[in-house]
Amino acid sequence: MLNSDSLAQLKALKSDIQTQQQTKLKRGTVRGSQGRFGFVVTDEGESFFLAPDEMAKVFPGDVIQFSETTDDKDKVQAVPETLISTEFKHCTGRFQKRGKAQFVEPDTHGSTHWLYIPPDACEGLEDNDWVKCEVTRHPFNNGKPQGKIIAKIGQLSDAGFERQYAIEKFKLSHEWPETTFSELALLAEENIEAMAAGREDLTHIPYVTIDSEHTRDMDDALFAQANDTGWLLSVAIADPSSWFGMNTNLDQEAARRCNSLYFPGRSLPMLPQELSNGLCSLLENKNRLALVCDIQLDKQGAVTGFEFKEALVRSQGKLSYNQVTQFIDGDQSVVDAALSEHITQLHLATTALNQYRAQHNLIMEDRADYYLTVGDNGKLQTIYKADRNSAQKLVEEAMLIANQCCARHLQTLGTGIFVQHAGFRTERIGDIKTIIEEQGIEFNGDFTTAEGYKAFIKAVEAKQTELPIKSILSRFLTRSEFSQEAGPHTGMGFESYTTFTSPIRKYNDLVVHRIIKSQLSQQKGPDVNDKMIERLQQGLISGRQAVNLAENWLKLQFLENLPQKEFAGKIVQTNIGGCTVQLVDFGIEGFVDLRKSKKRLNFDKVYLRHSNDTTSYQLDQDVTVSIKNLDIQARKLDLSFV
Repeated sequence: MLNSDSLAQLKALKSDIQTQQQTKLKRGTVRGSQGRFGFVVTDEGESFFLAPDEMAKVFPGDVIQFSETTDDKDKVQAVPETLISTEFKHCTGRFQKRGKAQFVEPDTHGSTHWLYIPPDACEGLEDNDWVKCEVTRHPFNNGKPQGKIIAKIGQLSDAGFERQYAIEKFKLSHEWPETTFSELALLAEENIEAMAAGREDLTHIPYVTIDSEHTRDMDDALFAQANDTGWLLSVAIADPSSWFGMNTNLDQEAARRCNSLYFPGRSLPMLPQELSNGLCSLLENKNRLALVCDIQLDKQGAVTGFEFKEALVRSQGKLSYNQVTQFIDGDQSVVDAALSEHITQLHLATTALNQYRAQHNLIMEDRADYYLTVGDNGKLQTIYKADRNSAQKLVEEAMLIANQCCARHLQTLGTGIFVQHAGFRTERIGDIKTIIEEQGIEFNGDFTTAEGYKAFIKAVEAKQTELPIKSILSRFLTRSEFSQEAGPHTGMGFESYTTFTSPIRKYNDLVVHRIIKSQLSQQKGPDVNDKMIERLQQGLISGRQAVNLAENWLKLQFLENLPQKEFAGKIVQTNIGGCTVQLVDFGIEGFVDLRKSKKRLNFDKVYLRHSNDTTSYQLDQDVTVSIKNLDIQARKLDLSFV
């Protein structure tokens, strides 16, 4: 029998062993894959393979402690040892019956688990019902996760299901709280005259709105006039911040929504329609409160001065893109004669802006737009492809220059929300150097700086090559991000950039309005901090993902009903597994898996190309494809090259 000293020594030894084991463990976050395996990524960026048996113990997003081991091929793998935390507590997914058991297949990227649902919790559910689910048992201990149904969302055949499902999946705020109605009840058209006291009255100026024919939430109106040095371009932006203050119920709900989302057939607005389509919208022949940016341009399209002011404006024409395009093309009869000269000057001023931007900044290539028509059954009836027209480009130039002026103004104020773009991803620097050398591009600068990037892209544009070098380089770029600090928007070649031109639709623009107006009125403005920036960034991402999900689901159902067997396509992305191809007539994307090609193809990660001695598949290449597999429930389209 051990004495007390021996027991103490043994206990201390055991504690030392446990401590040593703990110090050898690493911490990381689990990432899923398209297969049953996964990865765990440390805070330092190291990535470790999780074999299928080990991935079965965890969910994507779990934070774990793990040890390292090697497989029979001497490759390092991770072994989960401790579950530190999990965010995978709720999900949406598809209800499935398998024999006498029933499960929910989570609709979560990288998740390989099906959640077992106890029989007594399945009443009223059918195969392929989509549901909201709560995770009641994590798989870490026994690899058998379990859940319970919170709510049934519906079936894919239900009218409007795709939009409703996207709202639930991305947890979007979509019902107006009762508290907003009492605030709305106090707002009325008759209030505008009193609210305009102290503002500059610009109702005599013939501003016009240029938008789609059916648009009601119009947040910008334009006017241009030639003068001795060039043009005065006046951009009037709707002023919703005058109708409700910070931290009101309306403001809090707008902040939750972050953006107006335009789902096919039915939008999800950031503001109630009484504001977005009524009191704030720059409707024709209605007095409206606005924040105006007057910009003086020289004859080459350079900005020589600008001024922000609060004003009362009155749109004197609601024009559609098609009308203005026809006018620019020479048909003057489509526009009221009283507006004819003003539209002409708008066209001349924005043409000068475009020419200046082409010389001093960067212009992205135009892409076609796809317009979706939804029927009474909530399903797509048509997909209409249209190239961007002259009127859309006119409005774009006006918005871009106004937003640049706004960014410069915020810099002088020392606060704001800016949009930065850092340029190339660091892991692609070596590939870009290879392209420069092999393609003989005459560039000796530093393409990792904003000015260097701009010079580099112009050098690429000047070099004639058979390869789509500019498109390849665009796949090496980072995403733009919100920031508290002014910084370059490398992709557009701007020294700084922000947006303030859509405050009805974007909460970040609304905040920028408040910052500018607080300076004009010498009042305290909103506090822009890291938490706000993070929330706005996540709101933007979630909103885009939600709309894309609903659109893609509807497009695939539309595609399933087409009689066509073959489609014209363009390769829009490549990776080691194959090519993403866009069907050019419909904007629908599918994947061509080249891993099992009859004749092996080699993937060139520098030039994003699959090729062998006889065949080549390159980014931007026109191809013909057929449908190999269309899984509507899984939102998956597999294509084959013809």
